[in-house]
Amino acid sequence: MKRFLFLVSFFLTLEFVHAQVPIIKTSVDKKGILIGEQLKYNVQASFPVNTYTLTWLEVPDSFSHFEVVSRGKIDTIESKGLLIFRQTITLTSFDSGIFAIPALPLTFDPATGDSALQLSTDSIPINISYSPLDSTKTFHDIKTIIDVKDEIPWWWWAAGAAILILLIVLIIYLVKYFKRPKKPARLFDSKLSPLDEAMKSLDSLQSEQLLYKGEVKQFHTRLSEIFKRYFSRKMEKNMLNLTSSEMLIAVNDTLLSKSDTTMLAGTLRMADAVKFAKFYPHKEESETSLNETRKVIEQIDKLIFDQQKLNPTN
Repeated sequence: MKRFLFLVSFFLTLEFVHAQVPIIKTSVDKKGILIGEQLKYNVQASFPVNTYTLTWLEVPDSFSHFEVVSRGKIDTIESKGLLIFRQTITLTSFDSGIFAIPALPLTFDPATGDSALQLSTDSIPINISYSPLDSTKTFHDIKTIIDVKDEIPWWWWAAGAAILILLIVLIIYLVKYFKRPKKPARLFDSKLSPLDEAMKSLDSLQSEQLLYKGEVKQFHTRLSEIFKRYFSRKMEKNMLNLTSSEMLIAVNDTLLSKSDTTMLAGTLRMADAVKFAKFYPHKEESETSLNETRKVIEQIDKLIFDQQKLNPTN
C-alpha cells in the first residue's frame, strides 16, 4: 500500500514538473522549394502564466544559405492558463542543395529566481532545387547573332540636327544681344525746352500753396531742384549734386549780373538754411525767392541765347 502511494505521488510530481516546463514547436509550410521561392518558418513557445520571462530568438538577415524576406509580428495569446508566443518568418534561398534551418535558442527566466532555462527550436532540413526541365518541349539550337536594323527614320535625325542648329543660332544671338552696349538714356529727357519746363514747374509749385500748408522745407527743396535741373539741362551737364557754392561758381560762366547773382545766392542759401538749419522764413520771403528764381532763370536763358548768337560755331 505504501509503495502504491509512493508511485502515485511520484507520477503526480513528475506530471506537475512537466506542466511547468516550456514547450517549443517549430514547423515549415513546405520541406522543399525552388531557388528564390519562399517558405514560412513558424515558431511557437508556450508556458504557464506567471512562471517565466521569455527572451525571443534572434534570426539574422542571412544564415546557413537562407535569407530572411520578412519577419512577422510576435503574437501573444493567453489560453487555459498558458501564455503562447507565435511568430512566422518568411525565408528564401538562392543556393541549391539540402540545407537545414539551424536550431535557434530561446531563453526562459523563471519568475521564482531559479537559473535561466535555454531551449532551442528544431533543426529542419529544406531541399532547395532548380525548376525541373519540361521534357515535352522542343529544344532549339543556339542561333548566330542577328544584326539589329536601325529602326529610327532618317528624317528624325534630320529634324534633330535642324533643332540643334536653331538652338546654337539662338544662343549666339542672345549672347550678342545681352553683351551689346545699350545706349545710355538721356539724363534730362523732356519734350519741353529747359526754359518752358522750368516755368511750368515754378507755376506748379506756386499753385500747390505749400507755404500755406506749413510745408516750408518741401517748398524750398523743390525750388532749389527746379533751378538746378534747368541749369543742368541748359548747360547739358548734370549739376544736381552741386552745393550752393559750386552752383554759383558754375553760374558765373553765364556772365549773369551781380545783382541777379546775389538774388540767386540768397535763394540757394535760404534753401540750405531751411533744409539743414531748420530755418523758417516768412511766407513773403519764400514767395520772393520763387519770383527771384523765375527772373534769374529767364535772365540766364537770355544771356546764353545771346552768347550763342554771337558765337554760332559753339
